[in-house]
Amino acid sequence: MNSSIINIGIYQILLNRVIGQGWHSTTYLCINTQQIQIQLVAKIYSNTIIPDDIEISKIKDLNHVNIVQIYEVYQHNKDVIVIMEKCYSSLKNELKQQNEYQESELLKMLSQILLGYNYLCNSGIEMNDLKPTNIMIDHNEIIKLSNYGMKCLYKHSDMEIRAYAAPEIFFSNEQTDAKNIFSLGLIMYELLFHQLPFNLRQNGDVIMFLQKIKKVKLLLPDNNCQRISDLISKMILFNKSERINRENLGEILIQNFKRGNRRIFSIQPIAARADDYSYP
Repeated sequence: MNSSIINIGIYQILLNRVIGQGWHSTTYLCINTQQIQIQLVAKIYSNTIIPDDIEISKIKDLNHVNIVQIYEVYQHNKDVIVIMEKCYSSLKNELKQQNEYQESELLKMLSQILLGYNYLCNSGIEMNDLKPTNIMIDHNEIIKLSNYGMKCLYKHSDMEIRAYAAPEIFFSNEQTDAKNIFSLGLIMYELLFHQLPFNLRQNGDVIMFLQKIKKVKLLLPDNNCQRISDLISKMILFNKSERINRENLGEILIQNFKRGNRRIFSIQPIAARADDYSYP
């Protein structure tokens, strides 16, 4: 028996080919032994079990161009293994490049993220942690959301820095999908300005920033992307009831693309230049 390989179902998981490692899981290269041309990864959550009420039965049936396809979920001894589509890069690596984007490119990115997020919401699946490492880019340069429907497989560590978390994550037990609109605003801010609107070293820095925007709304630096700046200002708001909701955000994006005589479903992000990627 080869200890560097896990054989499960029709899949082989190569434990010596680590793709990425995060707080809650490790991701490995995976092979479909019946269709070896299909590129896959296996995300392993250690020392956990699949709860009876998990959304696994739903997530395997999901199919949308802007979400990472999940093929199987297994309980393997004390671990949970998720077999999924392999992507080329992540938005985290795109941010490392500090590229200058045209406003049309940023609107395309935002639109694709929102399309995937709306599909999950409409399918009754929660996106628990929207951040750049959970936003993938495939070989066709399509943006895809990852790590959806998995919140019951892990708990956030006190040591984990939650840079993109909404105020209600820290200050309230009542959470809605407005928390992801806030996170999306921070992601777009970082794409536009190459940094977050606060210095990040620990969660205390995040909390200080949130307390600041509770008193005074965030003022964006001068830039040439007025439409995306207006949207960011409507997303990064302390009070969740004041944030733009995903329906209105979608309508604004549709109107923007109608002006340019483009269909929102045909949008493409810019090419990722990173040669690796990570899964949290």
